[in-house]
Amino acid sequence: MAEKTVLTAGLPILEEVAAVRRLLSCGVLRPEYATDPRLTVTDESRRCRCLIVRFESEGWVVKQGTTAESRDSLRQEAAVYQALQTTAFTQHLPGFSDYDEDDGLLVTEYVVGDSPREVDLEDRQRHAVIAAGIGAALARLHRTEGDLGLPAKPPPPILRCGHPTFDSVEFHSPSSLEIIRTVQSSEALMRLLDRVHGQWTSEAMTHNDLRGDNILVRDSGKPVFIDWEMGGPGDRRWDVAGLLAERVVWWLTDPDCWVPWNAQAMAGEAAVAGMRSIREFAHPFLGSYVATFAGTFDLAHAGLPNLMDWCAARLVHFAIENTHQLSVPLATARQLMQMAANFAMSPDAAARAFFGLALTDVHD
Repeated sequence: MAEKTVLTAGLPILEEVAAVRRLLSCGVLRPEYATDPRLTVTDESRRCRCLIVRFESEGWVVKQGTTAESRDSLRQEAAVYQALQTTAFTQHLPGFSDYDEDDGLLVTEYVVGDSPREVDLEDRQRHAVIAAGIGAALARLHRTEGDLGLPAKPPPPILRCGHPTFDSVEFHSPSSLEIIRTVQSSEALMRLLDRVHGQWTSEAMTHNDLRGDNILVRDSGKPVFIDWEMGGPGDRRWDVAGLLAERVVWWLTDPDCWVPWNAQAMAGEAAVAGMRSIREFAHPFLGSYVATFAGTFDLAHAGLPNLMDWCAARLVHFAIENTHQLSVPLATARQLMQMAANFAMSPDAAARAFFGLALTDVHD
């Protein structure tokens, strides 16, 4: 492999040879591996430069910030990894190897595992066990004492989308602007987002962008949480609601939840089966979370007031995310907005129908 020099954000962009050399210099890659044909480098870049270096069962992720924004995000992610190394939650993190501020490089373990969605589709027998493991792991994160020297996270900007600034408008597509107009035209949604924004506290260590894509399940069954660019002290209800609301999104938008295995089954039967799947996740997830966090199976003791409001706000979040780079909103985005309004106006019905919870379980 020949090195190339391409500058971005004032730095040479990370290339394959440079990534391997970085692993050699920080001592995680043995020198004899560097020339072995079994060594592979794969480009998985998205918001930042991301190269995956693998040798048989071992693997590493080498990330580089390529813009001022992505460098700041990478700096925050590295700070979270370093801060959590001495906590009980470290077992649920990829191995941390190195961070170089000058070069804007972060090196972590490449985790081999399945996403929770893949587990759901491929191995239903592990469904409840994996959900419980995710709940217990998240509770360990939220029980971490102190801020670990990390700055508090403010409420997500999405909670103020009904009150946009001129600066924020430029980051929205025509489709997301239409969704924001829907929020502004709905008293229920405006009150909801203002209410959640006003309740925000930064009293627990959080992931702050938690969803299925940011969790991998090892073969052992242990969940590993990845992509910590937004991690830090925040409101743990945002994390919990993210995983619950995402299940509703899957049910509403994912054909795998609707298409019946039996070709003779009616669509309504498939919908009911999808809702049953949501409850099959919610019960072990919340039960394990509460037992680990509060030492009891009583959800009211876990300090999660108004959880359905937070799930509704997360549905709005997912709806707007689904409109990025589109000129016209998809029908599913509008359905998610209606679902969010329904959650906000009828939290008891939403709790029972989707999560199998009584109203007294989700309010202090």
